[in-house]
Amino acid sequence: MRAFTSLILRANSRTCCTYSSTQNVLGSFHTVKLRNQNSNRVYELDRISSRRNVVTLADQMSVPPTPKEAWVYDLKDKEPFSKSSIVPLNENVFGAPPRLDILHRVVVWQRREWWQGTAKTKNRSEVRGGGKKPWKQKGTGRARVSSIRSPLWRGGGVVHGPRPRDHRIKLPNKVHLFAFRVMLSVKYAQGDLIIVDDLDLETYKTKELVDMMSRNELGDSVLFVDGVSVPRNLDLAVRNIQNCAAISIEELTVYEMLLRPRLVLTMSAVRMLESLLTKN
Repeated sequence: MRAFTSLILRANSRTCCTYSSTQNVLGSFHTVKLRNQNSNRVYELDRISSRRNVVTLADQMSVPPTPKEAWVYDLKDKEPFSKSSIVPLNENVFGAPPRLDILHRVVVWQRREWWQGTAKTKNRSEVRGGGKKPWKQKGTGRARVSSIRSPLWRGGGVVHGPRPRDHRIKLPNKVHLFAFRVMLSVKYAQGDLIIVDDLDLETYKTKELVDMMSRNELGDSVLFVDGVSVPRNLDLAVRNIQNCAAISIEELTVYEMLLRPRLVLTMSAVRMLESLLTKN
């Protein structure tokens, strides 16, 4: 289903503004064109409307999702890209529409959770000294001054400086869970999602893990995600690799998935994510 509307507005005799809107299963796309009749230049601005469609997820999910399947790889095999089986995936978890605005909201919310909010400056009442008037009010020919800790003086207090506060913002739980579905769907659509049976390595040597990553062309930045806990050997082997990490489902965030291009999930992690993200 696709609907297209167009509207022409004239601000004055020299400028013409054209507004068009396109709606499909991915959301609403708005295009604004400005034409200056004197210079005959066209300025075009395209953007995706975000705030209006954050809550209206039913319209986007009204289209029946297509079945999703993925190969299950055996990364520990000496043969590159060794496949063991095919696993069906939940369409609602791995087939969500791409919503960059949702990802942006969640990343801003998560980064604000990390802010300490301890920045502080001293005002004129908190700076030490300045209790005595430097000179008398009149008769000296100089400007009247009440304290040497005035904000106008060097070494004085700071006006409207930062004070300790909480920078955290609120985020609906549905938006947070939807961001997980969007992120997993984008990884699946781009081919950056690798599903394996398990991540139990035979040794804790970093060299073996690096060889496995290069043999299967995983790249230099990989996020390994296991179910309840990370295997001991994988946890020790990944510590010496700069842009790689191994975490459990409890530690998985949207920011971590955005930070590293390639995502490796175990079968237990996939089932836990599907059960968690399909409750609501």
